[in-house]
Amino acid sequence: MEEHIKQIIDQEDKKVPYTDEQIARQMGIRRDEVTLLRHKLQIPDSRKRRQPLLLKEMEGLLQPTPNMTSRELTSRLNDRGYDVSRFMVHQLRSKMEAFSEAPPNTDDRARQKTRKINQAVTFASLIGAKSTLKSAIQQAQAAVLYPPHGLHTLFFGATGVGKSRMAEAMYQFAVEQQVMKKNAPFVIFNCADYAKNPQLLLSQLFGYVKGAFTGAQQDKLGLVDQADGGILFLDEIHRLPPEGQENLFYLIDKGVYRRLGEVQFQQKATILIVGATTESPESSLLLTLRRRIPMTIELPSLSEWTQQERLSLIFHFLNEETDRIGREVVVQKEVIASLLTYECPANMGQLHSDIRVLLAKAFLKTIHQEEKTSVQVDRYDLPVHIASHQQSTGLAPELPMLKKNQFLFIPGQHSDLGGTEIVEDSPQHLYDWVVERYQNLRNQGQSEELIELIVNKELDTRMEPSTGEHEKRSLRLQQLVKLVGDQVVQAVEQMLWIAERHMTLDYQRISYALAIHLHGLLDRWPDTKEMDSMIETDHESMEFKVALEMAKVIQTSYGVELPVKEVSILAMYVKQCSIYTEPKPMIGVVVTSYGLVAKSMVDVATRLFERKHALAVELYWNDDQDVAVERICAMLQQVDQGEGVILLADMGSNLLSEQEWERRSGVRVQVLPNVTTTLVIEVMRKCLYSSESLQQIVDQMLRLPVKSLHSVQSFAPKPVAIVTICITGKGAAKRLDQLLQEKLEAAVEQVTILNASSLSIRKQYKEWLEKYHIFAVVGTVNPMLDGIPFISIKEIVDESGISFMKRLLLVANGTLQPSLVPRSHGLRDLLYPELVCENLELSTKEEVIECLALRLREHGFVESDFVDKVWEREKMGNTCLFGAAIPHADTTQTIRPGIAIANLAQPMEWEAGYFVCHVFMLAITETCQTAVEELYHFLHEHEDANEPPDLQAFMELEM
Repeated sequence: MEEHIKQIIDQEDKKVPYTDEQIARQMGIRRDEVTLLRHKLQIPDSRKRRQPLLLKEMEGLLQPTPNMTSRELTSRLNDRGYDVSRFMVHQLRSKMEAFSEAPPNTDDRARQKTRKINQAVTFASLIGAKSTLKSAIQQAQAAVLYPPHGLHTLFFGATGVGKSRMAEAMYQFAVEQQVMKKNAPFVIFNCADYAKNPQLLLSQLFGYVKGAFTGAQQDKLGLVDQADGGILFLDEIHRLPPEGQENLFYLIDKGVYRRLGEVQFQQKATILIVGATTESPESSLLLTLRRRIPMTIELPSLSEWTQQERLSLIFHFLNEETDRIGREVVVQKEVIASLLTYECPANMGQLHSDIRVLLAKAFLKTIHQEEKTSVQVDRYDLPVHIASHQQSTGLAPELPMLKKNQFLFIPGQHSDLGGTEIVEDSPQHLYDWVVERYQNLRNQGQSEELIELIVNKELDTRMEPSTGEHEKRSLRLQQLVKLVGDQVVQAVEQMLWIAERHMTLDYQRISYALAIHLHGLLDRWPDTKEMDSMIETDHESMEFKVALEMAKVIQTSYGVELPVKEVSILAMYVKQCSIYTEPKPMIGVVVTSYGLVAKSMVDVATRLFERKHALAVELYWNDDQDVAVERICAMLQQVDQGEGVILLADMGSNLLSEQEWERRSGVRVQVLPNVTTTLVIEVMRKCLYSSESLQQIVDQMLRLPVKSLHSVQSFAPKPVAIVTICITGKGAAKRLDQLLQEKLEAAVEQVTILNASSLSIRKQYKEWLEKYHIFAVVGTVNPMLDGIPFISIKEIVDESGISFMKRLLLVANGTLQPSLVPRSHGLRDLLYPELVCENLELSTKEEVIECLALRLREHGFVESDFVDKVWEREKMGNTCLFGAAIPHADTTQTIRPGIAIANLAQPMEWEAGYFVCHVFMLAITETCQTAVEELYHFLHEHEDANEPPDLQAFMELEM
């Protein structure tokens, strides 16, 4: 085989050498086999084999006529037997000119023209360079080469799309093209690191002079000084305060800036500024700065990459992690397939993190083996959120590398799919941590099975996709509360905490399915005729035993004792949402309507379950009926998996009978008329998570009364409580009390902590149930209280139990109770003595905003990002009213409503020409309209009386 390929290449036309595809056809083998053989024989590809001859030919043509156009040069080369394009000729000609010596008298502009793009050196090795990133790379190269010092550039896009690596590539390209000196600096600064302290941020960036602030004992250079002559990369540039942006555009305009404490712009520097932001440039940067950054480049998210590019990225990360482990790694095909298809909202950064978790779990299984065997990676090692989206069936058959059943990665022997370094190494080596944790648990005498269980759970917590995860979970809980009410969501959270002690479940899928099912169950209770026939369930199965424990939560919370058939339904959900359940064919769903109604209903259901299962067909009143029927039939065929399709249609789009739909489409179809959003959600839930047949689901839906999901009954709310328990009710319980207060931080103010003894817990428990809603017991021993989740001390320490309690408290928070009539807050409800700052001696608006926002944060009124949202609002326009400043943010950042008040020692210019003595920082929710109106009237009265607001009178409103 090797001799055959060498013989073919030896006999080829050197002007038009054979491609791997052409050689494969001659030999009767696959192209990828030819590529592997060629690499083994160290034979270059067809272009590289031809290049020396082609360059020599070009040199001969250009020597007598150096000004020949590329078009004419290409024509002459093709006349001589070369099959080349003008673009290829242009690239090779640029390379020849770049390596030739320029005449001594050539001016700067002429030298710039010889510095043509050389992707092979700087950008071509980036994965995606030839396709998805091609346009962005061309823009970045143009920015570097623009005379005299390049164009200031802003990269924007979602988290994890590779903005930092593009900035690094720009720097390498600038050095290669001699636009910058070989030792030119490349300085990186993340503006988010100091966003909460603008003064410290500015001092880091621009430096400061002696006496600029307390503790400034001598002058200090900033990062701008260090970046002189090179590139200053400002990551998360949108976190730069207005004063910093002002300094920046002076630096861009005039090459000067001022250090903190200086009055004049007297420092000089020549730097190329490259910024990166996850925000829209129009909303996050001052207009004056935006105008001075002429090159803005948007980087695509991972979902926009081709499958081949994403596969290359996966292989690159697997190669990288294999090197770190130092062992051969064998990865099963279905694992590669899952990594290739799952939704990855945090892009490359999350993909890299997930692959680290994957290999760390697989590595853990081999750690106790004395011989260094290969690390076997299968689907059971996948992180939970990936395992739940396995779609390996029929995946990308055209890709040769997925035709194998498994893939071998060897340390130091990278696949051709590898590419260049993209994501920086983690500060703490993950595999060292696994070894250390394993050894510690082993020294404690734990069994191998228990060690693997503990470390796997800690890995999931440790490497959970971090970017915005808390915000996403909060948003999902808010959406679910709006649908089914806060009490149902609390009960589901408790049920899942109990269930996950015994099984690994897809939290997101089952939480939504259970919440909607429980809502419907309570709404129709005690009428349980929805299920005419029993679901076949093995009462000895783990799923049924887990369902029995979950049912106790419903009994404790609602006083409803579920019959066996309802417990069987819970067991069915548990089984269907187990991470390791084999994929099964599902009933398809198609929704049709005239106008955009169907699409909006499907979008709601898709966002709710985060599964793209149902499809929508939009019809128009002037559509020909045959065309409309043909479109619907095509969609029925597309969603059919062999189990039939439910067609949900509005009154105008049910064009045929069920029999006719089946005849026209070849698919078994059942029709549900009078479609509503609630009906779409119910049908999709049944199809995704139940094992019922097509006919059973349709029959149930036809019997259900049409009612809103919001009709669930409400119970009188009780204060929420946590019980801490130890043997005596003293020592350990009190220490647990302190630990919870420390871990829960501001959230602890929403809950009562009750101390109990294991000896008398049942008596106390019955008394406490009359007064409190007890959602968890924390302690050293499990008192086995039916329906009340138990959290061990270990689960408090490793944060999993804290995460669970914070979710419950988030739901229990008064801002998330749409099932109850919202209480309107008056002004006196928002006044707290701890939020008042008397005679505040600060000199700038920035200091006042930071001070008041910190006061709100420390007392648990707002989220950590509140101050950033305040600044966003300040950029939009004046927040002064009736002689006072009223800075505020949107309601998403408020934990509980309150007003932070500052009585300034000296009048302050808040906006140009507008001085204030009082500042009222509002942390409000949707229920604070009354308070806002009362504040407006209070300030207006003092304006009419031509006198400043009386802070003392204002505070007396609390009395």
